[in-house]
Amino acid sequence: MDVTFIHDLLIRGVIGISERERAQPQDILVNLALYGDVTKAAQSDRIEDCINYRTIAKKVIAYVEHTERFTVEALASDIARLCLEEPGVVGVRVRIEKPGAVRFARSVGVEIERFRRVDSNPVMHQAYVLLGSNIAPETNIAAAIQRLREVCTVNALSNIWETEAVGSPGPRFLNTVAWISTPLDLTAFKAEVLSRIEQDLGRVRTTNKNAPRTIDLDVVVFDEQVLDDNLWQRDFIALPLAELRPDLSRSANDESLAEIARRLRATSSAFVRTDLSHLTRLR
Repeated sequence: MDVTFIHDLLIRGVIGISERERAQPQDILVNLALYGDVTKAAQSDRIEDCINYRTIAKKVIAYVEHTERFTVEALASDIARLCLEEPGVVGVRVRIEKPGAVRFARSVGVEIERFRRVDSNPVMHQAYVLLGSNIAPETNIAAAIQRLREVCTVNALSNIWETEAVGSPGPRFLNTVAWISTPLDLTAFKAEVLSRIEQDLGRVRTTNKNAPRTIDLDVVVFDEQVLDDNLWQRDFIALPLAELRPDLSRSANDESLAEIARRLRATSSAFVRTDLSHLTRLR
């Protein structure tokens, strides 16, 4: 079996069981061997036919940075799942190391292999969903996150940001972005997941699209396609999304979303609600 590899991906994340380990991010070393037939890519010499190791690396970095795990075994299993969602990857070997975790040892860790089930659906879509509320926002954001976790694979959540209401004098909003893996296409995902959650949480749509709302769930990016161009100008989208996808840009020559977010924040009243960080902590 052909192997595409990523060596020594150094990421900072929270992992461990002691108070010291969980108090702040630490170095985590990730090595990946991605199994898949590269014959087509070798013959065509087209990037579209290759296993997209760049996308996989971005997913792994975002996941490790935003998900807290107690054990390297759990983290390795999570990363294996993310890798197997990618087209062309039929198996993966994941090696996770915690440098300096044991005295006199350079590192400790675990290495696992996982393979895609023959009967599994090979297509998993990646959605970045903006959650917003300015009617009982703390309660409704928490409820929406819980509903999403009950029916979807939520890989990571941004911080919760408090932002001004746009287009109306209504109360300030709370916003966060969820990164979700789903077998549903965009139309089905909106209808079967997002619309149902909005309905359950009492969302009432009126002719005024800027009216206060209990919850608003919008797909901003789906399978690398930007669906809402407002993300390049609006702080309530750019700031939370930049935490999960700082690399995103309109083109190779444009500013990254991280750069745009820094510029927007300089003139924005938005701020992170650190008192609500427990709502976005995935374990």
